Amino acid sequence: MKVQTIIGNRVIKTGIAVFFTALICKWFNFPPTFAVITAIVTIEPTVTDSIKKGLVRFPASAIGAAYAVIFLAIFGNSPLTYMLAAILTIFTCFRLNLHAGLLVATLTAIAMIELVDDSYFLSFLIRLATTTI
Repeated sequence: MKVQTIIGNRVIKTGIAVFFTALICKWFNFPPTFAVITAIVTIEPTVTDSIKKGLVRFPASAIGAAYAVIFLAIFGNSPLTYMLAAILTIFTCFRLNLHAGLLVATLTAIAMIELVDDSYFLSFLIRLATTTI
């Protein structure tokens, strides 16, 4: 039985995407977590479909990252920050018809809260860079 039959093309493609995404992030000295998550959830049956979804998910992730740093700057790492970042990310993405990016954006917003250092703007830019990768 061939490995491809056991695992499947999409799983192999996802593994390759995760590897190269993490490799590129490490090369730029960026944390690979968000880029790898984006690579996993953006994988579609074709490259064209993956790129189309990525183009929707990028602005959605930017919205989630922006809300995370804004509310973190105002309220610190508190339950209120998590709630507002999640609710407003979902609301904004929904209103802008970024439905395909809603989940990734919300996960980005919530996960970012724990990982942002003192430089909110730099953290925001790095998050956009890793999402782009």
